Formats: sequence, structure tokens, C-alpha cells
Amino acid sequence: MTRVKNIGSSWTWQVASGGVYGLFVFAVPAMTGTSGLVWALTAASFAVFAWLYSDFFRQWTRSTRRQAVDVVLMAVLGFALIPVNLGGTTYVAYAAALAPFPLRPRQSLAVFVLLAAGLWVVMWLTAHPSRLVVSIWVTSIIFIVGCGNLFVSDRIRQMAIVRRAQEEVEEMAKVAERERIARDLHDVLGHTLSVIALKSELASKLADRDPARAVLEIREVERISRAALTEVRGAVEGYKNRGFSGELREARQVLASAGVRLDVHVGDVPLLARQETALALALRETITNVVRHARASVCRVALVLEQGEVVLTVQDDGVGGPLKEGNGLTGMRDRVMAAGGTLNVDAVRGVTIRVGFPAPSTT
Repeated sequence: MTRVKNIGSSWTWQVASGGVYGLFVFAVPAMTGTSGLVWALTAASFAVFAWLYSDFFRQWTRSTRRQAVDVVLMAVLGFALIPVNLGGTTYVAYAAALAPFPLRPRQSLAVFVLLAAGLWVVMWLTAHPSRLVVSIWVTSIIFIVGCGNLFVSDRIRQMAIVRRAQEEVEEMAKVAERERIARDLHDVLGHTLSVIALKSELASKLADRDPARAVLEIREVERISRAALTEVRGAVEGYKNRGFSGELREARQVLASAGVRLDVHVGDVPLLARQETALALALRETITNVVRHARASVCRVALVLEQGEVVLTVQDDGVGGPLKEGNGLTGMRDRVMAAGGTLNVDAVRGVTIRVGFPAPSTT
């Protein structure tokens, strides 16, 4: 059964408050001046009741079955004490008050009926002169307090359900954030390391015949490395990319270093912030794949508005062929879909990546 933890954790306070009301069991001996044996039995019964009551709250987040046993034992204790001390009805009332918490509503109602019936039988066998008044009074308490706690227990269960739902949402948010960071780190590091490797290779080739150009390439590697460090921090803290235009400038430099010509056709299209982020990262991942795998000579990038849709197309004239969708393409697809777009891949002649978003409303 779903429980609320903070109630069970305050069981010591519950025991203390319950003990105060439980002292009513001593009221009858005090008023009637009964024998020492009755006092001893009453004191012993109260010690047992206090243990059962405290155990009930100790088991709040552990075992509802154990709590149900505690309730039954309280009722038995009360019925056993009633023939010598009518204050034993206090334990019966407590059993009714606690029953709704470990039991379902129908089970609780059945317990109320059984407690009331048992009370009348025991009181009848006791033959006390006030048995009728006491029976009516305690029966009323059983149903009034018991039914009241039915509503309390239902509210506690609802609170527990809400809390569990909140915890699940928080856990899902954590998982989504981890996946976002993993995708962004893949995009940032995959792209940057490819550029660093490319420029380092170029610098190595130029070291003998054009040392000045080699130095420039090494300095560019240094710049890219520092930028990558900043972007990794940004991915962890909540990615802030440099926008589509910034990625396009970076793509031009990367492709030039790889000997690939870039043809660009970018129109004046409206973009939401999340759409621009998704398009920028899609362009970054696509350019990285062109440099790594395509063996292309030309790469064409177009961003246009077509029939109410913003469309980014990145096409290369490389080897093409069947594509195995790895982490990069999968992350790109997930990010585009999360922003409300679509992604299609065509690898028949070279590779063409098409990303589409509904055009933002201008009204």
C-alpha cells in the first residue's frame, strides 16, 4: 500500500499524543474505587497497549500486515479488560480509529461492525448496570471516529500517489537531462575532435614545406580546443549554442580545411529559439559526418521556407550508400523531434539530410 513517509517518521509524537487519550482507561478504577488487582491488570494492559500503539506507527512505512495485527490485538486487549474495567472500551475505540490506515475502506467498515458486535456481546455478558449506555456510546465512537479516519486515510493515500507521481516526473526529467547532455557532448566533441585531427594532420604535412602556414594551423587547433572546452561546459550547464549563422561560419572553415567546397543558400526565414538550436546542432553533426565519412568534394547547405515549413537541406556528393544510424544521427533525430520537427535521410547519391519545422506564426 502507498504510504506517506513523514507521518510514519513522526511516530514518537503520535505515541505520546495517543498515550494521553489512552489514560482514560484509568478513569473508571479511579472513580469506582476498585481493588488493587484491577489496578494492576489495568496498568499491565496499558503497558501492552502503549507497545502496540507505538509499534503501529513504527511499521508505518514497513508492513501494513503488522499494523493490522496490532489493531486486532488492541481490540482483543480491550475486550479482555472490559469485564473488570469498562475503561477497556478505550482500546476498542483505538482499534476502530486505526483500522482504516492499514486496511481498505470495505475491510475497515467490516472491522467497525465486528468491533461493535463484539462490544455488545462482551457488555451483555458482563452484566454491568451501565452496559446499555456504555454500549451505545462506544458504538457511536467506533463508527464516528472510524468513518472520519476513513476520509483521513484516503487523503493520505492520495497525497502519497501525488508524491510518487512527482518523484517519477523528477526521475524522468533527470534521465532526459542525462540524455541531452550525452547527445550534446557527442555533437560537441565529435565535431571538434574531427576538426582538431584534420588540422593537426594538415599542420604536420605543412611543417616542412610551409612552416608559417603550419604554425597558423596549430594556433587554429589551439583556438578550437579552447572553444570546445567552453562548449563542453555549456553542454553540462545547459547548452547555449552560437546559433545557426555561427555554425554555418564554422562549417565553412571546417570544410575548407578538408578540401570540400561549400555552396550556401540561406533565405530569410523565421525561427523559434528551440528550432534554431536544433537546426544548428543538426548542421554541426552533418558537417562532421561529411568530413569524416563522405569523401565529398562539394557540400550544399540550404535553409528555405517551403509551403509553410522551414527546411534545412545538407547534401554532399560523396560515396553515399547504406547508412548505419549511430549515436550522432539518433541524437539529431531525437532533438529535432523533441522540437516538433521531422528528419529524413537519403543516401542514394551522396547523403542528403533534410530537417523540417512548421514555420512559426507571424501573427
